[in-house]
Amino acid sequence: MIPNLLTWIVFFPLVGALLILAIPREQKNAIRSIAAGTSIITLILSILAWIGFDRSQSGMQFVESYSWINLGDFQIYYDLGVDGLSMPLLLLVTLITTLSITASFNIKERVKEYFTWILILMTGLLGVFVAQDLFLFFLFFELTLIPVFFLISIWGGKEREPASIKFLIYNGLGSAVMVMAFIALAYKAFEATAFSHATFNISALADIFSNPEVSGVLTDSLKAGIFLALLIAFAVKLPIIPLHTWLPNAYVEAPTGVSMMLAGVLSKMGAYGLLRISYGILPDQAVNFATFIAILGVVNILYGAFIALVQTDLKKLIAYSSISHLGIVLLGVASVTEAGIQGAVFQLVSHGFIVALLFFMVGAIYERTNTRTISELGGLSKSVPVLAGFMLAAAMASLGLPGLSGFVSELLAFIGIFGASAEIIPAARVIAVVGAIGIIFTAAYLLWAMQRTTFGKMDEKYLGLPDARPMEYIPMIGLLGLSLLIGVYPSILSDVINTTVIDIVSKIGG
Repeated sequence: MIPNLLTWIVFFPLVGALLILAIPREQKNAIRSIAAGTSIITLILSILAWIGFDRSQSGMQFVESYSWINLGDFQIYYDLGVDGLSMPLLLLVTLITTLSITASFNIKERVKEYFTWILILMTGLLGVFVAQDLFLFFLFFELTLIPVFFLISIWGGKEREPASIKFLIYNGLGSAVMVMAFIALAYKAFEATAFSHATFNISALADIFSNPEVSGVLTDSLKAGIFLALLIAFAVKLPIIPLHTWLPNAYVEAPTGVSMMLAGVLSKMGAYGLLRISYGILPDQAVNFATFIAILGVVNILYGAFIALVQTDLKKLIAYSSISHLGIVLLGVASVTEAGIQGAVFQLVSHGFIVALLFFMVGAIYERTNTRTISELGGLSKSVPVLAGFMLAAAMASLGLPGLSGFVSELLAFIGIFGASAEIIPAARVIAVVGAIGIIFTAAYLLWAMQRTTFGKMDEKYLGLPDARPMEYIPMIGLLGLSLLIGVYPSILSDVINTTVIDIVSKIGG
């Protein structure tokens, strides 16, 4: 195996970004080629990590640990590692980014800056999923904000400036809350060890906080306060209602390739942080907040579905659909059962593929028709049958058609919440039933949108529209194929995450 493999995976996109910066901006094809080549090499490296990953271990693998910053009592380490929770998300980032770059080949203006920011964003996303030090996690977390801000504000739609500013304000405030919680965790752990062991390492903090002998310093009310602060911080990124209002604007105004990354990968950082840090360091509070998180999940599912039902803009409908589907992640996480958390991880990966495909299809249709208004579309299956077919297939995956990944993830998440302990979530079955109603509404708004856009009467001005181009087949076949692969062969993912999920649940006591 390649030495320091995770470092290569995380920072190789920066190498590509530097190469692009060294090329004259007039050489657009060379810039596109370097961006695509960089993402493909990073994807290959992540596949090597996937192949070399030991499915029987629950702990961190490919570990890298070096002393980095000396702050007196506090030592900050360059700690990297992956387990069954982060390995699928690492591969998800490289897959979605590679396909996003392919989908962005139609970008004509400021090509050099666009692909530079995309590769910097890729590094930030990869770093979040491998960082095992809270300080390092925060740096990578923050690194994602700047590229997204510029990618929306420069290459976005008509309302790009307010959308990018709203994104920055919401996520910046969330990061501020998060860093305060991190400092509180590190300092209280330092105090709990009689000021003898200062660390930001996630595993070390979990060991300190789990020691019953330090309960005098780490009171239940203090733990609850820190857990709630972390929940708020990660709720912005997921997002959880009512901290979601930045999402529809950002998703709609972002260019197609960026929308694919925002919905397909960026939103996963919130759920990952909740499982890795909140549940990892404060497992007892995961039980105390389980009912609250489950209720938030149901609210996300129903609210997202209801608002999607009344949308007239196809891209905004998918944005609210994303909010609804991420509520299923919260249900699985709240259940603190093996099936539920496994379903949550499945949903993170599955939703990444499906929503990225949906945004790509909307972008392809908008490029040809110059509209996203559902009432202005219709009969596209007659003029662009291939695009319409993939759009319909993506919608079927999103509503959980058996044989596609959405079905597996939703089934596991609802089995988990339905079977949650009554001592942890007293109304678990009621919550599961209410949440399942949202799945019915998902079918309603998706089938309604597909019927209005792909079938029915076609406007004569759409006659002769060009169907899918050769380059567009890459993201379409790739994303739908991955959803199909997980749908018919879920073991390819469950074998990787099972051991880690069991470890998470055992620490919580679920």
